[in-house]
Amino acid sequence: MKLIFTNQMGIKKEEKIKKFLLEIPEEVWNKWKDTVPRSISLNKALIELLKKEGEKNEK
Repeated sequence: MKLIFTNQMGIKKEEKIKKFLLEIPEEVWNKWKDTVPRSISLNKALIELLKKEGEKNEK
């Protein structure tokens, strides 16, 4: 899927997006989501977590 959006300066940007349906045990999810500040969306927090894990695996 491609997502096309316009930033604040009116510049269009195209980004490829993957969507997943995850099955996570509720207890695991609740412990993790409670560590994320409410000012950060869970989606953004999950993306950052995946980036960090990817960087660890490259080493």
